[in-house]
Amino acid sequence: MTRRRREDSVRNEAQVLTAARETLDERGLAADVREIARRAGVGVATVYRHFPTKDDLVQAAMRTDLDGWTEVTARAVEDADAWTGLRTIVEHTVATMARHRAILDGLASRTEAFAACHTHLRDALTGLVARAHDQGTLRRDVDAGDIGLQILALSGVAQLAPDEKTLHRHVGLMLDGLRRHAATGPPAP
Repeated sequence: MTRRRREDSVRNEAQVLTAARETLDERGLAADVREIARRAGVGVATVYRHFPTKDDLVQAAMRTDLDGWTEVTARAVEDADAWTGLRTIVEHTVATMARHRAILDGLASRTEAFAACHTHLRDALTGLVARAHDQGTLRRDVDAGDIGLQILALSGVAQLAPDEKTLHRHVGLMLDGLRRHAATGPPAP
């Protein structure tokens, strides 16, 4: 027999998750559990009763956004046009990082909460890069690691861009530089 949770426990957990999402979006992984508890109107012990570690709290708070990101990247991998798939992953990942500071921090770091995201992104990019090379749409000197680093570089633009249009423009500039037709060779000394 499954035991039914008390209403106040369910309410507290929902308040903690809402406060965690808001705080993590604003402050990223630097957000303190005490700050989240205060924002939720509960004690720190209540937070830890529902989420034994900060990583557990981060994973629960970001689950919907990360699940959505994973679905988009999985669909991008299935795109017959590898370039379109790469573009979709880059654009969606950067847009997600721009909206959610904790996701930006998590993808830029090696925290346990984002380990599965790193693996998923690496695997998605590796397969798409190989196909894009085969299709002749991606510069031959670009590998999955290069694209991952460019995504992280764009995270800085995501933080500094005054608006979404500017961010989208910079994503386009980066992607244009990766297209096979754009290869100009190494810069002059």
